[in-house]
Amino acid sequence: MRIIQRRHARGFTLGEALTSMAILGILLSLAVPAFTHLTLNSQKNSAAQQVRSLLSHARSIAVTMRKSTSLCGSQNGYSCTKTGIRFFLIFVDHNLNGQADPGELVRQEPVPPGTRYRVNASSLSSIRFRPNGTASSYGSIALCPSADNRYAARLIVSSVGRVRSAWDSDGDGVVEGADGRPQSCPA
Repeated sequence: MRIIQRRHARGFTLGEALTSMAILGILLSLAVPAFTHLTLNSQKNSAAQQVRSLLSHARSIAVTMRKSTSLCGSQNGYSCTKTGIRFFLIFVDHNLNGQADPGELVRQEPVPPGTRYRVNASSLSSIRFRPNGTASSYGSIALCPSADNRYAARLIVSSVGRVRSAWDSDGDGVVEGADGRPQSCPA
């Protein structure tokens, strides 16, 4: 008599596959929002660090060259604007007009795509440092990598030329401006 042995095929049954996919879907639905938060927070911090570095560089040039030096945002790479920024310009402002005229440009830095910026200067559309490092045109630069105000940041330049970050004073997850109102993302 011959014994017939059945060999079981290896693999998953349809029920096992569907259960595994359901569990995977639940885990992904929990992980994606956290990953998005991490990514946007990282983009905000990176953009803020870039602007902080550029402000420090502009101030350093003013002190070392003993010339008024400005930082401004630009849409086209040569004229200053307060919004729609695609570049940051650092220039030695010989005629003190707040614009990067021919021969004044020191550095042109592109900004990360998708991040929106707004320059709020006390005068003109640039932040200007005097030869002693103080700011003759001070203000702030607001930035945001998304439309969500929780990812807005603001760097504030004081009249003595120091740069600081705005902070969340009421614990709601959104930084406040000098007036105490929540920072909104630049348009």
